[in-house]
Amino acid sequence: MVFKRVILQTRFGRKRKHGREDNFRCVQEGFRRQRIRGEEDSSHMSQSAEETLGEEDSNKVDQSVEGTRGEEELNQMDQSDESMDRISLMPDHIIHRILSSLRNVKDVVRTSVLSKRWRFLWYSFSILIFDERKFAVGIEHEDSGNKGMMFRDHVYNSLQTHLEENVCLQKLVLHMTSFDLEAVPHIDHWLSVVIGKSIKELDLHVGSKIRKRYTLPEAVLSSKTITGLRLSRCKLVNYNNIMLPNLQKLYLRKLNLFDLIVERLISNCPSIEDLRFIQCAGFNRLQISNNFRLKRVEIHYCNQLTKVEVSAPDLHTFWYCGKKSMPCKVSLEGCRSLKRLTLDHPHVTRDFFEKQIDKFPLLEKLDLSIPKKMKYIILSNPQLQQIALKGYNNLGIVVIDGNNLLSLEYKGDKLPHFSINPFCLTGAKLSFEPKRYHNFFEYGHPSWSLLEVFIKKFEPEGFKLILYSNKNIVIHEDLKNISLPSLPGLSVEIIKSTACVEDILYSLLRSFRPESISIISRFDSKFPELVYEAIKKKDMDPICCKYTTLNNKCWRHFLKDVKFWDLKVIEDLNVIDGLKAAEDLIYWLRLTYAKLDCQMAHLSLCWNANLHGVESLET
Repeated sequence: MVFKRVILQTRFGRKRKHGREDNFRCVQEGFRRQRIRGEEDSSHMSQSAEETLGEEDSNKVDQSVEGTRGEEELNQMDQSDESMDRISLMPDHIIHRILSSLRNVKDVVRTSVLSKRWRFLWYSFSILIFDERKFAVGIEHEDSGNKGMMFRDHVYNSLQTHLEENVCLQKLVLHMTSFDLEAVPHIDHWLSVVIGKSIKELDLHVGSKIRKRYTLPEAVLSSKTITGLRLSRCKLVNYNNIMLPNLQKLYLRKLNLFDLIVERLISNCPSIEDLRFIQCAGFNRLQISNNFRLKRVEIHYCNQLTKVEVSAPDLHTFWYCGKKSMPCKVSLEGCRSLKRLTLDHPHVTRDFFEKQIDKFPLLEKLDLSIPKKMKYIILSNPQLQQIALKGYNNLGIVVIDGNNLLSLEYKGDKLPHFSINPFCLTGAKLSFEPKRYHNFFEYGHPSWSLLEVFIKKFEPEGFKLILYSNKNIVIHEDLKNISLPSLPGLSVEIIKSTACVEDILYSLLRSFRPESISIISRFDSKFPELVYEAIKKKDMDPICCKYTTLNNKCWRHFLKDVKFWDLKVIEDLNVIDGLKAAEDLIYWLRLTYAKLDCQMAHLSLCWNANLHGVESLET
């Protein structure tokens, strides 16, 4: 069968000798990840903005299992030297727990080579992931013309096997990229099967190269068992019978909607807790009244929306992001439990400051895009812990009163004057994008002076200062003897000195690939060596990179080489590789810090332009 051929085409099938060892390492990794993850309920859909706005990673197998049951068995097997011989004796719930740690269905299938018992046990796994992008990677070149048909056969055979085993399905993820009119009866049949099996979570993405979209069957919107529903790129029509009594999470992405269908969905989903609209078109208003279970609402780039009204007493997160040229009225009257508010739209922010910003007494996290004409803002809330602001040239004063404010983030053309009372920040991140770079941080410039005053408010030995611009990073181990280089597009980050070296590097190197990292530290400090050691450990890849594709690989997979230099020892700067990119910065560092009681370390980083030999996805 086609399904068997797909299994054989995996590298575990092609290289049987090494496959058993590799798969066993996957199982061991599953043990370790489960111990780290503990009691976490991985069946919940992620609530991160990264998942909301990007292409959701539907390849992560996330099954809800009982965390405590079998924990002692896992620890005993992991400590035994005979684990390879005992894997056939594992209880079903332990095997399913291991399978839930793997990143995609292909890895689940590969475990079938571990033993005779595992060969067919994966069929009873209650989460099914069918991603045509991943599936296409394992198809030989001569069969590439039939990959759409082969993918349909694969889905059909897998569902049929689970149907014969009489397994209750927990979740189905179907990400299809080759939709055409011939696929309609197939998808209808698959959805009919899973609805009949009392499916709890359904994630459906139907990409199409033709103008016609797949129309969702009405049976999906009248299921009594579905608790989570994600729909992307399919079509909703004027259904007569919408009733999802147990639906808790509804994500609609890139759908053409209309006001009536939105109203019916909301009114006939009494258990809804998490509601998200991402790049949806066609509807003009969103009204939610007296919903006592709703906890989260997100709206991203639904540019035809002109009015949003939400009244939900238990709402704790609201996020609105829209096109600046498309005004929209947003009202959150009655949402007094709100803890996280994000308004990435200047016009919406202006209305909130005039009428609503003081009506959320429990607000902890605030993220605002400031209008161009606003010259000052005043925020007073005792519960505020994190504030992020995007400003413009006209913003000159920011006054914040809050006893619990710990984190401040600002991005704008210039630095405003910050008045924070009391000053108890444990971290700050400031990014500037001035129109003129050449004299922005010359000594005596207003922005330089404001930043200098702001930095001095922190305890010198309790924080680190990180400056980065373009491809260069400068790290000060403490806040003593700070000087600011005149660099274009400068970003400043102040973090607690107790922060882990790996955490500091990962956030910086993940954002962009610097060509140089310069470190100013005490003479007796080991911090520069720790940074160097942390970067050069290429064998310490994070768990998240084990089963991902090129687009998700972390910075370690692209780093080619790193070299360490002591700038106070090197007389001839030309010996440093990559000097051309950091020549001005190195000259400025030597001129500024050479006579101070400190050490200056410089790391030159070389990156691969492309990563060869890694599977890529077909979008």
